[in-house]
Amino acid sequence: MRLVIGSLIIFSIVILFLFALFPSEISVSRLIRINHSSDQVIRKIANLQQWKNWNEFIYTTDSNGKPDLLDSSDSVSIHKTDFTVERIKQLPDTIITRWQHGTHSFTGNFVLTPQNSDQTILEWTLYFHVRWYPWEKLASMFYDKQLGPVMEKSLLNLQKEMER
Repeated sequence: MRLVIGSLIIFSIVILFLFALFPSEISVSRLIRINHSSDQVIRKIANLQQWKNWNEFIYTTDSNGKPDLLDSSDSVSIHKTDFTVERIKQLPDTIITRWQHGTHSFTGNFVLTPQNSDQTILEWTLYFHVRWYPWEKLASMFYDKQLGPVMEKSLLNLQKEMER
């Protein structure tokens, strides 16, 4: 019996040590080039009421495939039943947002880099801080695969909308 208990304790310590090697800070980024000036792009992103037109995280469907409408929205925040997004800072080339999903909070940055008068490179990054719990560290390994495609589709929607 002591062998079983001792083995479980050693196994638990090894698991905790292995997961301690995983990073606590995770980021998921995507880039796109939009054929518009950076002023027009930043105005579009800064107004959170416009996000329902392009952002796949905001525009969701219910189990019947019908659009899940926003609970409330204004130009600086979005409130849905399961999460909240608010713009916390706006600079000439950067917008910083805070996302709250249940008890988890993370930030998102939109950084614009003008290429010339009518082209802009937009980088969207989501930053996560993961606690030391092994299940959170393990789940963070899949953030890029889960969030990346949704971010890409959202940026393509924004590009199509801006270039119409």
